[in-house]
This record gives sequence, C-alpha cells and structure tokens, in this order.
Amino acid sequence: MEEQIAKLMKNLDLTREEALEVIASDKAIEKGEKLFELTAEQKKAEKQARTTTSTKSKVDAYGKKSAREKKVNNEKLELIEILQKALAENGCQVTLTTNPEREFEFTKGNTKYKIVMSVPRK
Repeated sequence: MEEQIAKLMKNLDLTREEALEVIASDKAIEKGEKLFELTAEQKKAEKQARTTTSTKSKVDAYGKKSAREKKVNNEKLELIEILQKALAENGCQVTLTTNPEREFEFTKGNTKYKIVMSVPRK
C-alpha cells in the first residue's frame, strides 16, 4: 500500500492525502460506484475501450465488413457431381442451387427433394 502511495505521489505529483483519495476513488469505481457522470462521447469511448475483440481486420477502409475468403473443397464438389449424375441417370430432374459446393435439388416424380452436404469439423 505504501509503495502504491509513493508511486502515485511521484508519478502524478500529488500530496499523500491526494494519493489516498485517488486510491479510495479507484476502489469505489471498481465496486461499481459512479463518482461522476460521463458525457455521451466519453461513454462511447469507455465502451470501445472495454471491447476485447479486434474488428480492424474485419473492416475495410470504408468501414464495411469484408467477406471472409472461402476455401473451395474440391472433394465436396466431386461428390456432389457424382450424386447429381447418378440421380440424372435414374430419371431425376436435377436443379442446381446458388451454392453448388454445398447443396442441390432434384425432382423424382412429383416430389421435390433437396440434398445438403456438410463436412463436420475435426
């Protein structure tokens, strides 16, 4: 405790009483007590300081989030193509979707089906 008081007195050029007040105020703030009201700008800065995740890498120069670069899984593409060919050879009407690496739809008779392929994580 005395080391902390001496350090505050030296670094902030305070008297012993002022250093004790700073320590008491810090303890009160740590317990959640509000000693003074913050402006809207200060509250915003406080919230940003408390944020633990970094968003710099996810935001481009214009402030828009950049999309994560997706790796192409050639094995999945090959398997889906095999399934589509097999279904087409057996009289099914295959419909491609917006995500050809993950899913496709097909019709057998009057019934519509959808196959979604996912690879579990290791």
